Amino acid sequence: MGGIDDFLRVADQIADNKIQLRNADVKSHETTLRLGGGVSNRDYLIRVLESPLALGRDDWNGLLSRQHHPTPFMRHEYLAALHASGCAVPETGWTPRFITAWCNSDTPRLVAACPLYLKTHSYGEYVFDWAWAQAYADHGLAYYPKAVIAVPFTPVPGSRLLARDATSRRALLDTCRRWCWEQGLSSLHLLFASDADLAAAHSLDGMPRQTVQFHWHRHGLNDFEALLSSLNQDKRKKIRQERRRVADAGVQ
Repeated sequence: MGGIDDFLRVADQIADNKIQLRNADVKSHETTLRLGGGVSNRDYLIRVLESPLALGRDDWNGLLSRQHHPTPFMRHEYLAALHASGCAVPETGWTPRFITAWCNSDTPRLVAACPLYLKTHSYGEYVFDWAWAQAYADHGLAYYPKAVIAVPFTPVPGSRLLARDATSRRALLDTCRRWCWEQGLSSLHLLFASDADLAAAHSLDGMPRQTVQFHWHRHGLNDFEALLSSLNQDKRKKIRQERRRVADAGVQ
């Protein structure tokens, strides 16, 4: 796995179209079926992509921009950088299988998509399901590979099921669920999802898991000195002493 400088460099190059993709980066499987959840009687083309690089940046980002809770970490550039830098690839236990749904017409239009990965472990998810894996093992069952709809190494809540409306969002998740069943996977996990995503999961009788995150809000504090000024004198003094010791040690 490369360093953060390499990761950012790759992200910039992908955004500027400076990276030339190999054929191995853009594999996909296509099948024509009805999008789950009773969207309509119209056929949709479901493409299961083996890399985020197989999907057009504008198609993905355009759909993301329509969501209630978009984040920079769901942008195509970020997901593509995770792949191109070797961070989220099969060799590290993250096998991309992006599920996408397109209007099956002369000019296909992306109507729903999500970042699905097959996992051979539970690292990098920031959700600890070792007890589930142990329970499977105790009963002679294979927990891995499992499927996760998530952003690798990024525990930031936000939209995961990209869709044009609530009906399509539910249908996308139902399609993912059916695909996982057909692949013989143990389970499908939707991680750090938005309220709209959770509503779709609830409508399909998904099993919720409750966890706790601590979020820090700056509340108008625009720099570090402003933060220090909001603390009492003892805390300010200790923080300044600690930072001085770090600087004296030559740490940049």
